[in-house]
Amino acid sequence: MSFYASISGYITYRSNEHLEAVLDYLKDRDWINDSEQWLVYGDSTHTRGQPAVNHHSNSLFIPFGHYRNLARVTTELFAGATEGCVVTASTDGCFDAWRETPLDSASGVSPGAGGAVSSVECIDLLDYARLRGLGTRTPGEPGYIEWQQSVVGAFHDEYNPDPPAALTQSGS
Repeated sequence: MSFYASISGYITYRSNEHLEAVLDYLKDRDWINDSEQWLVYGDSTHTRGQPAVNHHSNSLFIPFGHYRNLARVTTELFAGATEGCVVTASTDGCFDAWRETPLDSASGVSPGAGGAVSSVECIDLLDYARLRGLGTRTPGEPGYIEWQQSVVGAFHDEYNPDPPAALTQSGS
């Protein structure tokens, strides 16, 4: 069963070894191709077009988009992280969002290792909508799906991180 979520963010790693371990993980699971571009639904003929990696700064960039199953494993991406933020929202069987940042201890974790590497702030998007004056809807009510999409859009507009310019420029 797949889980779809909108995701954006970036992570900077302590070393190239950490970055390469994450890239191997992402390539093995068909999220990134050998040219280090994000794949759309694991299809090697459709990429997001933006570079995913800046080797000069040991950084991974996740351009805004809908990803299949990536939200399930974002914590795995934080081993060796020194800074970053990954923002996720989903309406796939839920109406929730997350903001994930590295723990101070994450940079000391071995490449490819798991453990306590990130802090996850969970956000109930229904509460988010109420607090922002976006109203509420119930499933089955006319306009419910469009309302959900507008709430997710507002959440991403507010929480999507602005990565440092060096991350979004080619640095291979």
